[in-house]
Amino acid sequence: MLKKIPIFVLLLSFYVGASPLSDGALRLIQIGNEIGSKDVVLRGKSLLLKGAFDLNDLDAMYEASKQLRRGNELMGYAAQEREANQILINLVRRSYDAALYEYALYLLDGDNGFVKNEFLALNLFEESFKVHGNAKSAMMAAIIRNESLVPGTKKTHRIEELITFAILNKVPGAKAYQAKYIEKDYLLDLNPQSWRRWIETQSL
Repeated sequence: MLKKIPIFVLLLSFYVGASPLSDGALRLIQIGNEIGSKDVVLRGKSLLLKGAFDLNDLDAMYEASKQLRRGNELMGYAAQEREANQILINLVRRSYDAALYEYALYLLDGDNGFVKNEFLALNLFEESFKVHGNAKSAMMAAIIRNESLVPGTKKTHRIEELITFAILNKVPGAKAYQAKYIEKDYLLDLNPQSWRRWIETQSL
């Protein structure tokens, strides 16, 4: 796996949430992509590799998985879904929160190279909530339980706890979901074609 990384990390572009070292590397890669300079991208890659592997920069590893999934026209790389997923799963094993949330969404939708698994998705969302206090994960865990996507998990007290946390943290869609699908649960079921797209369309 490590032999493949030096090539694939060239795909990265600027990621706001990165650590200082990888932030600088990602800025170089972004600039290189914008001006069409492979040399600048390569300089950014060297910095990024130092952060990701020598300094164990998990932000850089996570961004690598995202950019691998998209590919890079300048460098002539097609999307590398399998490699992206390998990095993502490695980060999940280390309880990296952004990876927990993203992997859980892939499992909930059953896309991007992953087989649908609502049970594992629920466990990941709840780990993200319990360990990292991720309010978006709390909302998704509440939804999975409320919609009975995983049999035996529809527990009113737990659902209310999760959705209330999401609402207090102003997660888009949480308050509306509570009003429409929890308080009036006997009337409606939520069954979007893509949970990811449903999340993206929500507002406060």
